[in-house]
Amino acid sequence: MTSQSAFDYAKPFDIMVGYWVGTASIYGRKGAYVMSTKSFVSVYWLDEDTLSFRESAEDDPDFQGLPTDYIDPRSAAVGTALASTKPVASDALRVMTYDFTVEGPYCYTNQTDPISVTGRQTHPDAYSFHVKIKKNHHYHHVYNSHHLPTPDDWHILGPIVGRVNREEGEVGLAVAQFFRRISYQVPLQSVRPIK
Repeated sequence: MTSQSAFDYAKPFDIMVGYWVGTASIYGRKGAYVMSTKSFVSVYWLDEDTLSFRESAEDDPDFQGLPTDYIDPRSAAVGTALASTKPVASDALRVMTYDFTVEGPYCYTNQTDPISVTGRQTHPDAYSFHVKIKKNHHYHHVYNSHHLPTPDDWHILGPIVGRVNREEGEVGLAVAQFFRRISYQVPLQSVRPIK
């Protein structure tokens, strides 16, 4: 792991900044295991009020072969990196990309995108998020509870509700994600603008 940065626990969402690797396990509505997948997450401050989140699945070709160059996720180097990299789609399901506007303990993405997110800090190491995914004129709702029991561990638990099943509002799948911090800095390649 690269050199550790001090967190500003008074600044909501700052504990998430860095480069993470983890797995997501999916369970059916009656608790049966469905599948697991590995992913990488980069979180960095685009500016003082914008937190950028980039999650890529292990099989996404755009994120394979990441360079070993890392940058401080709170520095001006983020802007330089954005100028030299290609955009990623904000609506791709295998690459989840968001720029959150942060207003104190509350954050939100562009609410007109096919995938939109709102979130709030409930404790310095606990957060809740609501992800809305529009598919065929219906919404799937993902409710995530985020816990960071240590600065290097990130646990995300939550159900998917909506048109996953025949009944609107019925809990369909449940997702359990566990991430471990690789670095307090993020790979240069993962700092990418959203289309």
